[in-house]
Amino acid sequence: MTAAFLLFGVLYRRHLFIKPSMIVALFFHVQVQWPSTLYWEKIAGNMTAPEVYFFLAHLFPLLLVIGSLQMGGETAKEIFAAITNSARDMKRKELWVFAPLTLMSLGILVWYLSVVPWDQTGLYAVLFRPENSKLAREQSLKLLSNKTLKYAYSIFNSAIAPVLACLIGIKALNHWQARRVGRAFLTILLLLPILITVSITGARGPGVMILLAVIFAVLLVKGLPFRPGKIALIFLLILTFPAVLQFLRIGGSLDPSGVTNSYKAIVERTIGYGMTEDAQWHLQYVTNHGLWGVAGIEKLAPWFGVRPVDILNVVGRYYRPEGGTISANAATVFLYYACFGWIALPLCLVLTWLLDLALIIYRRMTTVMLTVVAAACGIAAVNVVHTFYTTVLVTHGFLVILIICFLLDRVIMSLTVLTKKRTVLVA
Repeated sequence: MTAAFLLFGVLYRRHLFIKPSMIVALFFHVQVQWPSTLYWEKIAGNMTAPEVYFFLAHLFPLLLVIGSLQMGGETAKEIFAAITNSARDMKRKELWVFAPLTLMSLGILVWYLSVVPWDQTGLYAVLFRPENSKLAREQSLKLLSNKTLKYAYSIFNSAIAPVLACLIGIKALNHWQARRVGRAFLTILLLLPILITVSITGARGPGVMILLAVIFAVLLVKGLPFRPGKIALIFLLILTFPAVLQFLRIGGSLDPSGVTNSYKAIVERTIGYGMTEDAQWHLQYVTNHGLWGVAGIEKLAPWFGVRPVDILNVVGRYYRPEGGTISANAATVFLYYACFGWIALPLCLVLTWLLDLALIIYRRMTTVMLTVVAAACGIAAVNVVHTFYTTVLVTHGFLVILIICFLLDRVIMSLTVLTKKRTVLVA
């Protein structure tokens, strides 16, 4: 049923996919609901109360997409029309935004490398010392003692990098559509330093999210054409990036079998049984030990005078003791159930629909930043499928992207008005 409603949206209400809630429903359907169906016998055998997992995995996306299809249609259609026109050819006044974003990126990178030398980064370990890659990844970000740097790098990964990458992708598309193939190729190469920087800790996920944001921005400019074969091929190519890191990390043999196994491991983790495992752990843990309550949400617990508990680490280490600082990430609906029980289902539905309030900001934007914010925020919202809602808003950049893009849009508009006034005075 969820698949049918999503297909209806793709075929007849394509403009609704600028809404974060629709994107969350799509990714939850692909990454959680399908694996939960295909591996249901194994999942049910692992759990004391499998019916809880069943209803959360299947009822949440179904109700989410039904509600999203009913709300904000006219606003989404208006914004979608503006998006397909706003970035067809980036104006000179819009190109200046590359400067501040690039300077901030370089500043954060230099700062990071001044604290964590290149030969101590997770990426260096993946490339040259794969046997130490797991520990190096932990030390190069999670265990950083400089919290300010840690937050700065996280903001770069989740907000600055995707915004800059989307601008590069749109400009490359402009060159391609104008048949400037050489310029298009050179422009797209600018994504490489961004991908390297977001992957410097050895993590595979950030690079994938950057590529997804760029692809989404390009598809938005083109009106979200429905070409299933081409889209599937693009996503398989995107997964090649983390597959290469996986291959290097495990030190696999350079033969068809080794490469294939690395690719299979990534596919399994993103759209296979691996996407269901951590959710099972959380539900099974609270079945045996009781709900966490507000203590389970670290960012909210202090507001209620409760000592916060890092349930991602506690549950992860409980089921995988050798994991060290492991984080058992799962979709928001599973994590909130572990805290509050069945109230989590309506709560998570409402919270996810509230992400669509971003359209109020979209509607006030008129430059290329409109396309960028729709793409970058849309992909940031995907993290509702992977972690806490509060983490999505800040750490994964949803609100930060909104603020950055809106401010840059206002500045571009001001420069445009100023230029017009100067032109009139000269005339």
